[in-house]
Amino acid sequence: MSCFSAMNAPLLGEMEQTIGMLERGTIVTKLYGKQRRPDRRHLMLIRETRQLLWSTVAAHTPRTDFEGAIQLREIREIRVGKHSKEFRLFADDCQRYENSKCFVILYGNHFKLKSFSVVALSEIEADNWVRGLRYMVKDTVNASYPLQIDRWLRREYYQIENVNSHSAKSSEQSQTQVTIKDFKMFLASVSCKMTTSKFMECFTDDVRRKHDLKFDDFSRLYQKLLLPQSFANILCGGTAISSTFPYSEDQQTVRPAELKRFLETEQRDLNVGELNAGSIAGFIREFVQDVERDVQEPYLTLSEFVDYLFSKQNDLWNSKYDAIFMDMNLPLSSYWIASSHNTYLTGDQFSSESSCEAYARALRMGCRCIELDCWNGPDNLPYIFHGHTMTSKIKFMDVVKTIKDHAFTTSEYPVILSIEQNCSLEQQRNMAQALIEVFGDMLLTQPCDRNEQHLPSPYQLRRKIILKHKKLPQYDETTFSGVGITNGGITAAAAAAAAAAGGGGGGGGAGSSLTHRSSLGGGVGENEGDNMRKVFKEGLLYFKDPVDKSWNLYQFVLTQQELIYSSEISESHRNGTSEDDDFGLSSSCSLNNTMQQKQKDTSANDELHFGENWFHGKLEGGRKEADDLLQKYKHLGDGTFLVRESATFVGDYSLSFWRRNRPNHCRIKLKHESGSIRYYLVENFIFDSLYSLIVYYRKNMLRSSEFSIILKEPVPQPKKHEDQDWFHPNTTKEQAEQGLFKLEIGSFLVRPSVQSINAFVISFTINRKIKHCRIIQEGRLYAIDTMQFESLVSLIHYYTRNPLYRNVKLCHPVSQDLLRQALAEHAQQGDHSGGQSDGNGASNYMGSNLEEHVTCKALYSYKANKPDELSFPKHAIITNVQRNNTMWWIGDYGGMIKKHLPANYVKVIDAATEDYNSVNEEGTDGRTDSIEIYGAVASLFESNEPGIIFKLQIQTPTMQNPFVIGFDNQETAYEWIKAIQEAALIASQLATERRKKERTARVAKEMSDLIIYFRSVPFREHSWIFQEMSSFPETKAEKQFFQQNTQLFLSYHRNQISRVYPKGQRLDSSNFNPMPFWNIGSQMIALNYQTGDKAMQLNQAKFRNNGQCGYILKPSFMKLETFNPNNPLSDGLNEVRVSIRLIAARHLFRGGKSNNPQIVVEIIGASFDTGIKYRTKVNENGFNPVWNEACEFTVRNPQFAILRFEVQDEDMFAETHFIAQACYPLTCVRQGYRSVILRNKFSEELELSSLLVNIKIANITST
Repeated sequence: MSCFSAMNAPLLGEMEQTIGMLERGTIVTKLYGKQRRPDRRHLMLIRETRQLLWSTVAAHTPRTDFEGAIQLREIREIRVGKHSKEFRLFADDCQRYENSKCFVILYGNHFKLKSFSVVALSEIEADNWVRGLRYMVKDTVNASYPLQIDRWLRREYYQIENVNSHSAKSSEQSQTQVTIKDFKMFLASVSCKMTTSKFMECFTDDVRRKHDLKFDDFSRLYQKLLLPQSFANILCGGTAISSTFPYSEDQQTVRPAELKRFLETEQRDLNVGELNAGSIAGFIREFVQDVERDVQEPYLTLSEFVDYLFSKQNDLWNSKYDAIFMDMNLPLSSYWIASSHNTYLTGDQFSSESSCEAYARALRMGCRCIELDCWNGPDNLPYIFHGHTMTSKIKFMDVVKTIKDHAFTTSEYPVILSIEQNCSLEQQRNMAQALIEVFGDMLLTQPCDRNEQHLPSPYQLRRKIILKHKKLPQYDETTFSGVGITNGGITAAAAAAAAAAGGGGGGGGAGSSLTHRSSLGGGVGENEGDNMRKVFKEGLLYFKDPVDKSWNLYQFVLTQQELIYSSEISESHRNGTSEDDDFGLSSSCSLNNTMQQKQKDTSANDELHFGENWFHGKLEGGRKEADDLLQKYKHLGDGTFLVRESATFVGDYSLSFWRRNRPNHCRIKLKHESGSIRYYLVENFIFDSLYSLIVYYRKNMLRSSEFSIILKEPVPQPKKHEDQDWFHPNTTKEQAEQGLFKLEIGSFLVRPSVQSINAFVISFTINRKIKHCRIIQEGRLYAIDTMQFESLVSLIHYYTRNPLYRNVKLCHPVSQDLLRQALAEHAQQGDHSGGQSDGNGASNYMGSNLEEHVTCKALYSYKANKPDELSFPKHAIITNVQRNNTMWWIGDYGGMIKKHLPANYVKVIDAATEDYNSVNEEGTDGRTDSIEIYGAVASLFESNEPGIIFKLQIQTPTMQNPFVIGFDNQETAYEWIKAIQEAALIASQLATERRKKERTARVAKEMSDLIIYFRSVPFREHSWIFQEMSSFPETKAEKQFFQQNTQLFLSYHRNQISRVYPKGQRLDSSNFNPMPFWNIGSQMIALNYQTGDKAMQLNQAKFRNNGQCGYILKPSFMKLETFNPNNPLSDGLNEVRVSIRLIAARHLFRGGKSNNPQIVVEIIGASFDTGIKYRTKVNENGFNPVWNEACEFTVRNPQFAILRFEVQDEDMFAETHFIAQACYPLTCVRQGYRSVILRNKFSEELELSSLLVNIKIANITST
């Protein structure tokens, strides 16, 4: 039961000290807007009113002479760093401030938030402010209703005191007290109307005589006026003249047993029966926060009981829908998706401000589809703004960085970028590259499944960013198929190598180059993808290592687009098997066997639980081993646990835990639903993953008929590597190098890393050199780059059979005895150089004298913009690189010495100065790279290097240095130059065809390659392709959806996605009614999030459901062929009768004006249900009006219905004005006496403003 959750954790320990420091205040530099330069201010926290105040440093009394204030309840985000418009405005001045000393507070009750940007004196102070404020904001929002009232009253009281204080100073008077007159003015400001005689009756003779009010008097009078006379009797008796309140025996208090009976009888709370008297008593203590009632059986006064009914703890909203409960494994077309139109705007469509903050705000509100209107901008990257208008412009790069920072803050489900493209082809290419660089693995660049027949699910696309954009037409498969196949066939190994270099793989992130993208059903057209991977020739050739300058055999594959080369050589080539043997089957089988072995040895499981410390996989000793582990770690206490694969039920899991001095075991059961697996221990609590199940029971009690327990500490993972000969727990890097130096190739040892406590290092020999490769421990898994293993032992075992680096396997483990012997021999020989000597006597020691110089390889081409910058092509080898800056490095290339290069454009390939070789750089599977073949000029010349008789030189327009391949056979050299020349010709023809298609479609190929699922096309009535989607302005959609092709679009939306957006005439950024379009199945109804209107209020209510994740599963009846949204007799509908008694309200303020409120009850849903159902009489009291009026109506399709309450003020001319509103999906409300938390037009909660209603919903059984 949600109302019995802890509401106010006490401030303890370190956090209490931090809050105390914030209350005393600190000196900060506050940044202002354009009209004022940054200045020093005194910043302090007022805990009792939950305010953040700042004042001039010279102010004698900062609490009263403050310059400005922020209410903690209005804070929406606290950022570390210089991420605000104020910091950007004073960018030059702020360069001297360290990022860690700066923070920004975003606050407000509208879509466009205000920002408060400050610089603390130290990093520690900034950290204290950020941590302390985040804690206090959370504590403020979760405070009990009485505490909220107390803080609000104190704020109002102190404000009156401050006004009186300033008035006294200006008139040279001393009076600063709050008087009876002040209190009367305060009541008028909160719409509390009464005659003077009635008002004076509220005061005691003593107060009237002193004429001033202390805070306790102020609070007591407010509480007295807030509760209407005989109000409790109205609740259950229906009239004020009822004699007794049935849930209070003494008519003064509500005891725990009486509260429980109320919850069971009136509130229909089915979970109350599980609560004992202690739980309810605990809730009462936390609600009232009164030390005098911190007794065994506390109570609520009738006034406090009514306060509870009006409180958020008694919200009409059912909090179970705050969690994600819907099936997220169905195709995307099965969901409504929260979508935004012109996301960058903060106001109207003609002259308002464009802002990156609008993207952050929309994403944090749960929006999952955002729009980017892109126009040509400076520096060959776009601007984003509303074209042909006076709206301001923002940089594309700033926007994508903002999206990356905020995309998955509220929801982990995919974000769709709807790109409105107005840029040149050149800028589109730069856009594509920028998207890859910024988003990295977040960007979806490949289909989830190459054989998929429908859209993937939100679950499959978690934490992915997907682009919606036009896509180029597919290439004709037969256009160039007859040219250049010099070998009669191609081996499966070559095809696999080509595909691997292209980055093929389901659902992967962005690769290092746009030209590397495989496109089978994905990045580019299927036919085009086949042509790109058509192999001309493949074989073993020599390539000079850029680091040690030796010629090594590499496997080369030539396609129509690129020449791919890899240091990994298949077993068939290594054993001398001809590429033509058995038509390449030997190579294919070898490759398949290698892949199967890799999958067997490595941890390919991507389930969330697989890397957790508490998951122990398959224990060899089964249940007995689990018992032994629990016995070993019983000192961790009850709740110590592990999860293992079940030895009895194959495919299931077992939970083993320690309780009452003995091990216990529970089977975790599996259930298959809609093609996905569910996990549960108790039938009523089912989870979509094993990870979610364990996380839940580490916070909540696991109950059975025999026990109840919370899972606490996990049993540590066994460290079997500590028993291995090759493990050296105390060996240093220098000792490893000295001991391994003269041992044979493949000798190795494993030692802990000195740089990280969760890392190990493999030190091994290769060609009389010592290399170091770091292993990262992630949870229970051990990882080298993307390769993961369940133990260090299995990792080493894998690399004893597979190359770790340049075909070197870990063949010869070095024991501690062998290492000691080698170190002793090293010492006897008197080798004090501390280094490694190669065959020529040159030192290869990885010492500190080389620390600043490394060798890099270019990931992308770069053209210098300034004289001191370095130009280089993709794949260039850049030497003597100095990494003395995080953004710009210095290096040599192509005759240019000590020039600056962007650090994110290169990768380090010389690991001599590192403690390890990253497998991204060296590769556990061999290094695979490629060069583009377009525009290549190939020339052959003789070589005088030993073993190499010919060199083939390849030069492309983007290369400053040629690419050189070596041959030991003349015939092979002639075959390869001919093949490369033919491939270059075809690449040129393909490029010409591509440019033609690009100009026609006005879409760059690089941009097109990134479009996987949301391919924008004009709507057609047949031949639908699930990866395509169409967009409609509201007028066109209304005409086609509802007047012409209703059944067609109902069918279309079962598998296809559509987007509906506001018509162009809505210059004021107003919105259309989204409900009819949702009802016909359209998934993306794009609204102006910056506009606080009825349409956005409905949108916020609809997507508040399902944990506000931005995806709502459409009802199952919408899949039926017979469904019609306008037919109340459609199959699957569940008609209900709704009865609502509108009892009372509190705090209905309208800008400080007196008001005469009335309530309008409305249903917005199916056409036959939509309409105003009731309107109360006008009440002349906005402070605490009572109506006690009832209405009843039926809703035939409750799953479409949104229940909306609107509070209106009727003025003297009988015109109505908006005061507040609240919208709830009808399926998400609780029955009984409930509080309707009122919100402003932007759906932000109004402070203490609520309605009290009694609602009953009953199913109507059809006859």
